[in-house]
Amino acid sequence: MEINGKLEAKFETKEFSSGFRKREFVVNTGGEYPQAIKMEVVKDNIEKLDAIPVGTDITCKIDIRGRLYEGNYYNNILAWAINVGAATKSEPKEAAKADTDLPF
Repeated sequence: MEINGKLEAKFETKEFSSGFRKREFVVNTGGEYPQAIKMEVVKDNIEKLDAIPVGTDITCKIDIRGRLYEGNYYNNILAWAINVGAATKSEPKEAAKADTDLPF
């Protein structure tokens, strides 16, 4: 799954006693109904996020994670790849050709 938008905010890296590190950030999707979506990165992706300035258009490939903890359910959106620049939607050329090949 992908989310495209503008990098709106980056928060401080959190380091836990186990050595695990994560950094949260927000992507604003823009458009008619903009959404500010908070996500997180871990491991090597923290350094990749550090290099991207706030206000840059990015595309994030994500996984949605969920878990049960002490009777409550929690969700996380983990960005496992971040690319600078918004993805463009392209129409499949094969489907367009198939429509013009009809005999009637």
